[in-house]
Amino acid sequence: MTEDRPTTIHTEDSLAPRDPWRFLRPALRGGFSSWGWGLMIGWLLVLLGPVLGWAGHLRRAAGWSALPSHWGERISARDVWELWENGGLQHRLANSPTVHLFGLGLLIVLWCGWRMQAERAGLKARLGSWLLGALDTVLIGFLPIGLLAWLGDIVLTWLGGLGIDGLGWTAFFGRPLLWMAAVAALNLQWWFCRLGRAAGPTRGYRAHLSDCFVRLWTHPVQWSLLSLGGAALRSLLPFLVLVLAWRMGGGTPFRVGLFLALQLAVTLLNGWLMGWLLRATALFWAHDAAVRTARAALKDLSREAIAS
Repeated sequence: MTEDRPTTIHTEDSLAPRDPWRFLRPALRGGFSSWGWGLMIGWLLVLLGPVLGWAGHLRRAAGWSALPSHWGERISARDVWELWENGGLQHRLANSPTVHLFGLGLLIVLWCGWRMQAERAGLKARLGSWLLGALDTVLIGFLPIGLLAWLGDIVLTWLGGLGIDGLGWTAFFGRPLLWMAAVAALNLQWWFCRLGRAAGPTRGYRAHLSDCFVRLWTHPVQWSLLSLGGAALRSLLPFLVLVLAWRMGGGTPFRVGLFLALQLAVTLLNGWLMGWLLRATALFWAHDAAVRTARAALKDLSREAIAS
């Protein structure tokens, strides 16, 4: 009597490989947890803190600021020159609140995002995994992602130099979006590496790096669209608020307050969008790790069956 051959994991729906798109809907929930709120507050400090700090710095350094009274009007080069030379801004380009608020907000965003992601994947968030995951990203992520971004930038620069208006605008908007997407892709690689570190490289360090690399590059189109789309959306929303404020003008306190309220809402939304991608990545990683574990167990069973 012969033993039955092990069944493949594709017959079990729970262990069938899935694309990143499949985890966007399950990741919708959880954005307003304690770590989700921390992530959004961190985004407020990263974006709004420096803006408010710079406004106060401008008033202290230059003695006045015509911007709130003249939103919607054109600021001449002479006005900029007066602020730079006679206002003394060239001697005080930055101020302590601006730098400190940005640094504090960035740390809060990074740590709360890590705690949210680890909790969603059912792992314990450790500082060592967070830091060593960044080292793994340097080893396997910087060269391929940086090379692709550099080649794409060369192509867009060449297209922009052809003298065609449409291609020129494509290069103008496409180059910053390309580098923003490259940074987002590096973030994705880091998220995979730190989750793998938190789970423990049970099959060895080389297999850990290989799995982290493959998780990103097995679905390059979907991850690229998510990275590029997320970067474009998080940039577009504040830009639309600025366009609205510019067209409305800022001659009254109500308009200035409305602009700040809209910017606050958009910043919170951007923090929630980042948390959504963090949760979706954690769910994808947890499922992919289960699939790879089942595949490894299946191979071991096959070897044992052949050996016996």
